[in-house]
Amino acid sequence: MKLKKNAVGREIGVVDIGSNSVRLVIYEVFGSHFTEIYNEKILAGLGRALKSTGKLSEEGKDLTLQALSRFTRIAKARNLPPLIFGATAALREAEDAAHFLRKIKSETGLKIEPISGDEEARLSAMGLISMHPRASGLAADLGGASLELVNIKQGEKEAVVGKCQSLPLGPFDLMGGNLTEMTVDIIRNAKTAIEVHLAEHSSLLKKGRGQSLYLIGGAWRNLASIHQARSGYPLRTLQAYTLPPKEAIKHARWAYGQGREAVFSWPGMRSRRAETLPYSAILLEILIDKIKPREIVISQAGLREGLVQNAIPTSQRQRDPLFDGCRAFAKGSLQTENFGRPLIRFIEPVRPLFPDVFNSEDDKRIFESACLMAGIGKDLHPDYRAEAIFAAVLYAPVAGLYHAERVFLALCLFRSYTASRDVPAPDIIDALLSPEQQEVAGMVGSAIRLGIVATGGSSELLDCFTLAKSEKGLTLTAEPKEKALLTEQVEFRLKKLASKLNMDYAVI
Repeated sequence: MKLKKNAVGREIGVVDIGSNSVRLVIYEVFGSHFTEIYNEKILAGLGRALKSTGKLSEEGKDLTLQALSRFTRIAKARNLPPLIFGATAALREAEDAAHFLRKIKSETGLKIEPISGDEEARLSAMGLISMHPRASGLAADLGGASLELVNIKQGEKEAVVGKCQSLPLGPFDLMGGNLTEMTVDIIRNAKTAIEVHLAEHSSLLKKGRGQSLYLIGGAWRNLASIHQARSGYPLRTLQAYTLPPKEAIKHARWAYGQGREAVFSWPGMRSRRAETLPYSAILLEILIDKIKPREIVISQAGLREGLVQNAIPTSQRQRDPLFDGCRAFAKGSLQTENFGRPLIRFIEPVRPLFPDVFNSEDDKRIFESACLMAGIGKDLHPDYRAEAIFAAVLYAPVAGLYHAERVFLALCLFRSYTASRDVPAPDIIDALLSPEQQEVAGMVGSAIRLGIVATGGSSELLDCFTLAKSEKGLTLTAEPKEKALLTEQVEFRLKKLASKLNMDYAVI
């Protein structure tokens, strides 16, 4: 299924029928960016008995039918286009899968066809790319019955999915139904079985050597969430959460070793999810040892997002989702929607004066993103607008940002409103940004503020000004017919920006 070109702003629904859960997610599509606006899951455990019986769980089948009936009713009530289905390992491997699929058809009218292991791997990688457009390395998607490994590399216009491989290394497939029995012998046997399977695909594993290892799947996300809590990590969002390999191995050993009982009873986590985590930790330790990646990166996007990404027209998905996400975030604010691109042109001549804080290409992306969101918050109380915008941007559902970049972007927008107030969430800022990065965020915010004050927030007037570096320092020039716009307040804002750059200034 391909979305039509006019799919901007359109809602679409995806149903993921996995070995452990059945989930409906509804997305709003805006260019190459899509936002999850509704998410419901039922932990049916469809593949729970697969290893011991070769068949689907009877309870799981009943729960899956109930879920599908509910989800199709919701889709109809919301007037969604036909749902997109992703049926994975349990429904392609179980002896009674074909019979159950016929039953689904007779009771719900839904014709569902399982996707192959290789296709599941490809789609999971596309989901990863939708949130990590700069991805390069190896993706590992762990479900209840299988592990999908995919090589990802950067192409000319977008990240490209390379070699894919589906392995029977899901917890239900390898361990069976009772995942809480983790004796020394069981752990040793599990490690041996994992290593045997991985040894058959050493060439694929080598493709990830020294690069990023991207982890996809609920079990690994929950392991990462526990690590954030145990380590006191201040930014509690999992998308693009990054760990050094040694730290990830240390946490994995704790999760299947001395911390196993704590994992099984972790507050706020369902028991059916918690019981898969120790095995997931064993698998993670072995993967890191075999691949020797540069870093471990958590992705909240996988198969479901891949199904959406696959449905988006190619030319649409080749756009940077970060920019479309910023535009979607600013949607509804007429000033912001029209102000971003002219603001980029206004500041661009002096942007090279800002020191690099990540690298020149990534700095440019974040700078443009900040401009695209400049002026948001019109509905917020002016006394608290800066702090509210910082929090909103920090947790905004935009793709393509690592945590430090996300904090930097939020601080840029905060500083576009105030240069004097204490920063909000100083623990997050100090943990993730260096003092220099904080200073540069102030420079970007000051430049945005200058553009807004000089024009009264009018995109039409931005092109009447020229901001530049000259022998006189930082200069602001207005067209002859617009000299009246060069007020004392505008000069004050120019002076503020110049002082951050350690430059003289002049209004011409």
